[in-house]
Amino acid sequence: MRLTIDLEPDLYAAAVSLAKAEGCSVGAAVNQLVRRAVPEAQPGGRSHARPMKRRNGLLVSAGKEVITAETVQRIETEDDAA
Repeated sequence: MRLTIDLEPDLYAAAVSLAKAEGCSVGAAVNQLVRRAVPEAQPGGRSHARPMKRRNGLLVSAGKEVITAETVQRIETEDDAA
């Protein structure tokens, strides 16, 4: 279903960020965010968003890049150098 909505800039930025992280369209990211906010919403069709997985009771994004301890250390080192 197509719908035109006005999003506040911070919400649009969050949807774009999720879309990039999940490798999906902004529309699919908005669908995913709405489903998170409204748990009783039933999937109404095919979605291109990757589903969230549960690991040790926590929701884990199925993003493209695996974030390891080494990744965190590298980013912290880059931040400290800047």
